[in-house]
Amino acid sequence: MNNQFLWSGKELQTAFASADIATGVNGISIDSRTITPGDLFVALSGNPGPRFGGGSESAGDGHNFIEMATNAGASVVMAHREVTCSVPVLLVDDTLDGLWQLGSYSRKRTSAKVVGITGSSGKTTLRAWLQAILSPMANCHASEGSLNNHWGVPLSLARMAAGSDVGLFEIGTNHPGEIEPLSRLVEPDIALVLNVLPAHIGNFSGLDQLRAEKLSISHGLRSGGTLVVPVGLADHASYPKIISFGKGGDVYAEGWPTESGTVVRIDVAGTVVECEVPFIGAERIESIAALFAVLSALGFDPKQSVAHISALEIPRGRGNLLEVGGITVVDDSYNANPVSMKMSLAHLGSMKKHHRRIALLGEMLELGEASLAAHQEMGRHLEGVDQVYTFGQGFAKSSFARHGHFHSIEEFNLEDFVGRLEPGDSVLVKGSNKVFWKHDFVERLTAFIDQPG
Repeated sequence: MNNQFLWSGKELQTAFASADIATGVNGISIDSRTITPGDLFVALSGNPGPRFGGGSESAGDGHNFIEMATNAGASVVMAHREVTCSVPVLLVDDTLDGLWQLGSYSRKRTSAKVVGITGSSGKTTLRAWLQAILSPMANCHASEGSLNNHWGVPLSLARMAAGSDVGLFEIGTNHPGEIEPLSRLVEPDIALVLNVLPAHIGNFSGLDQLRAEKLSISHGLRSGGTLVVPVGLADHASYPKIISFGKGGDVYAEGWPTESGTVVRIDVAGTVVECEVPFIGAERIESIAALFAVLSALGFDPKQSVAHISALEIPRGRGNLLEVGGITVVDDSYNANPVSMKMSLAHLGSMKKHHRRIALLGEMLELGEASLAAHQEMGRHLEGVDQVYTFGQGFAKSSFARHGHFHSIEEFNLEDFVGRLEPGDSVLVKGSNKVFWKHDFVERLTAFIDQPG
């Protein structure tokens, strides 16, 4: 094994038979702004062609940023047209295909146990939990952020060191037919379907088609692999080796709230362990069951795994509790679907020791024809919530926004809102990614709260 480079020049020549690359690379990047010295820069075109669903095209073309990448220290460039630059060029027919080829070779050169993770909600959190528990026990590689689409998955694969013991990869979709080819690229030893919820459903005919799409992750499983699914999906799955999680499944978890989080009891095929985690919510308990199901499939003893679970955290924007200036902000701004929004509202309404419970709800995108009914239904899930503000076109026809509806956050006077908050208030921020998260809304909210006076 080569210990100096992520990819040696010889490996690049093997992965691309026509390549004449003498130097190795330390990393892989598709963004000239993130280049570190010694990286391979893949100059992706802005248009991936008809192979992938709509919405995957971007205005940029990486070939226009090659000079910027080499100035930042890129030592090799992958391009699909003749370019003049100061470093070796790996010329391919199509750079997206080249990235997939690199990812495919990366999978073949490693003996790592690979986990593929899909689901409508909670993928990134679960992947982060697996990484936190496995890292003290194994050389663990994991996809970063939410790199789960047609370029993010091969990029994550290409970044996996050959000597990794475990690889963790998210696989997402918002169009039919996207998960299976990504799963066949990843070739997971263990494939997890965390849940199937009405999220990103606008391009699907309904939940049945979405469920089939999620379960198609099993088509890429390596021989002898394991499919991990919720109890409710087990009857719909067709695979020789299945581990189910949830009530009545092979792995079951239940929890009891405490002042500082939740005490969780996990039963893994008869082996019972307990721990305390620093968060609450029924959906988190279900994710812990899925977590232990995957760890069991990897061969880790529950008693060994539970020693690391108390340090689990929730990635930013996924329901974090932020205590600022006497106000509790529930930052659930990363994304939203009808099920997760109901859960967030139930959580807010259950915060009985707090003064006023205030919900800032952003519209839920990609719901298609179900959008109007889904947004109106939220008005039936406001028990215990004192104030409601809604944002975006999805909520425009809803009548339950007791304190105002805003077409965008630009219309919302954040400073005035913060000025009317009182000590002990709780504020939930929940909506699709483009509503709050993309505008750093929670950071601005907490900054206003934290201002003296």
